Amino acid sequence: MDTTRFETFMDAVLAIIITVLVLKLTQPESATWGALLGLNMRYMTYLACFIIIFNTWYNDHNLFQMVGEINNKVVLVYGVLIFVISLVPYFATWVALNPTSLAAQSMFGLLFIATNALYTLSTYLIVRANPYNEKLKKVNLRDWRRYVPFVIIFIGFALTYTVYPQGVYVSCIAATFYWLVLAIIAKSPIESSERFEALFDAIVAIILTVIVLEIPMAAGGSWEALFEVRLEFIAYIISFIVCFNFWNYNNNLFTIVNRIDGKVIWSIAASMFVLSLIPYLSTFVAENFYSFVAQLCYGLDFIVVACLSIVTAKALKRTDPANVALLMALDYTHLLSTVIVVGVGIIIGYFAYPPAIIVSCLVSILFVWMWPHIKKVL
Repeated sequence: MDTTRFETFMDAVLAIIITVLVLKLTQPESATWGALLGLNMRYMTYLACFIIIFNTWYNDHNLFQMVGEINNKVVLVYGVLIFVISLVPYFATWVALNPTSLAAQSMFGLLFIATNALYTLSTYLIVRANPYNEKLKKVNLRDWRRYVPFVIIFIGFALTYTVYPQGVYVSCIAATFYWLVLAIIAKSPIESSERFEALFDAIVAIILTVIVLEIPMAAGGSWEALFEVRLEFIAYIISFIVCFNFWNYNNNLFTIVNRIDGKVIWSIAASMFVLSLIPYLSTFVAENFYSFVAQLCYGLDFIVVACLSIVTAKALKRTDPANVALLMALDYTHLLSTVIVVGVGIIIGYFAYPPAIIVSCLVSILFVWMWPHIKKVL
């Protein structure tokens, strides 16, 4: 069986699961730092789930670069794996709402164990299905590092069932970051960026459409009722432009990219994680439009994405130093200007008018669009 369509299907499912996770995040009761910190466990759970799902995709991508054929056994195991991962948003929310619940802790841990076990099993079946594949012979299923997460999570179960109710949750977080470190330090060559670009496009497309789901329905059929949700629409319009601009920048960049590596992928993955919070922050801002805390969170999200884009640009330069077109195109000026403009907006927002922050995000995007014309004049 050819793997292309199967890879596309799996990527689509994982992209949807990653973006659906943010819909499970609870809005703070008020626009204060105390209210935000009160939800710290939910934010950490969201981060852990994002990492484990994206890491599954990353490992799968590296593996399928070496795979020529798969059989029905592999498809069946992957089907079960996708089913297990699809439950992550539900049980991640359950454990965040019930951090001391034995049942919630157990289900959360079992999901992580099942994900790792099923991926290991699928890898084993793929290797067996391709006995003459020289590249797959390099896959070492006996590497002890593969099984450390099992040990970590089993220790967590022992703690949860004895002295520390949140042992499973903490162990899953630890195992997640262990997987992340392994993925980052592993030197897996990426032969093509096409599959990653497709995943990137899917995630951004879903984020764009998820934002509109956060706009509350007008209370009636009158113009007055529609006017009452004007702030939600303003936040949506700006967030749409922010997300589309991020996609457009990367789309233009990847037209001249010849090769990428793991560092490039993980730097963009970090950007996608931060960007995935836009629907959540759009609602937070819309409900607290004149709050400095809400506006600051939105502005900081924007600044972090810009800074991560600089990290990505540097990673691309190191990956493909002979690409003259890429070296000429990677101009940090507009990215640095984004940080400066939004920084000025934050200062104005703190001392005078909080909505100046979200407006500064829009202004910085307009500057990025005009920068090529400004360079010609200069």
